[in-house]
Amino acid sequence: MNPSLYEAAATGDVGFLEGLLTADLSQKTPKENNILHIAAEFKQINFFKKVKKIPESPRFWATNKNGETPLHVAARVGCGEVVTFLIEHIKAEPMEVVDLDPEKEPTDGEAYKKLLRMPNLEMDTALHVAVRYNHAGVAKILLSADPELCCSFYSTKESPLFLAVRAGSTSIADYILKKTPDHESLSFQGTNGVTALHAAATRIPFAKKGIVQSMVTKNPGMVEVRDEIGWTPLHYASLRGNLKAAQLLIQNCKTFKFACYIKDELGMSALHVAAYAGHTQIIEELIGRCPDICDCVNHKGQTALHAAVLGEKINVVKYVLKTPRLARLINEADNDGNTPWHLAAIHENSEIVAILRRDRRLNRTAINKEFLQVSDILLAENTGRIFYLFPLDFNFELSILFSYIG
Repeated sequence: MNPSLYEAAATGDVGFLEGLLTADLSQKTPKENNILHIAAEFKQINFFKKVKKIPESPRFWATNKNGETPLHVAARVGCGEVVTFLIEHIKAEPMEVVDLDPEKEPTDGEAYKKLLRMPNLEMDTALHVAVRYNHAGVAKILLSADPELCCSFYSTKESPLFLAVRAGSTSIADYILKKTPDHESLSFQGTNGVTALHAAATRIPFAKKGIVQSMVTKNPGMVEVRDEIGWTPLHYASLRGNLKAAQLLIQNCKTFKFACYIKDELGMSALHVAAYAGHTQIIEELIGRCPDICDCVNHKGQTALHAAVLGEKINVVKYVLKTPRLARLINEADNDGNTPWHLAAIHENSEIVAILRRDRRLNRTAINKEFLQVSDILLAENTGRIFYLFPLDFNFELSILFSYIG
């Protein structure tokens, strides 16, 4: 592209356009951006108004090498003026509409919506781009023009709602939930099976502002949805200690009560996660709603108290010891015959060993499948005769889940 033409588009010098040939106007950069892409990048609304009046000017919906239209660019830089102009222009000039997937075509009279739904090569619409860059004003303009941009029938790999939650934008998420007309078609889709509700459950502001509740009201079934490692939104809330979100999810288990008992790929329930992470208030909420949930064990036969010992959460160990309904967990053995006291000794956590030892309900003669009492393990550690390492799958699981929600 001629440097002078590029500079005119970037600075909004509409006078430079006078007398230019059509061939001059059609010049592109190496990325195949035309003058409208450049004008959008630099928020030059007057340049768009001038080009509109020039015959044979570049099409307002031409794409560059990344499949981006000027609308995508305007959404990325957060220029509401250009976005509004483009929407109004295409409403008035429907002949610019290009063919899209017939199944995604809007009704007659709303052909402009086909263009709002145009994806770039990353399968992002202009709305996706606006949300990714946290431009709430632009997102609201686009949603006002086409509320169905958030619907599941036009879902890409990441829904606008999921992107808004991941970006921490409560205003955009709230607007999407209120603006999308059909609750059944609203897309919650994210990456690796993680939904917008999973992501919202990890963020306290979304619960405080009622957005988690709005999501559950819109689609109650999302409470039970599991991601690729089997985690429900309640698992995420339990890990992060998001008490408000956990309470909302647990309360909504009246219809989907089974959600409290759902286990992940390692057999861990939300109770295990809360115990491992040290969140006693969430534990109390869970056993208050589902008293028998304390009977849940993971694939290794470990209880919530085992999880607390593995997570080295002294506060949870003390909570279990002082809670009568959890007394039976004190001497519960896992598949290897290890009681929580065994695990504390194996992992050389002297403080938890001492706390458990002081409880009169403790079975001090319990033997695991290696025929070892806790006293044998402690003696071996002191003399250095053996090395005993208990495999810990929790750490592997926790290391990968955070990559899902950002």
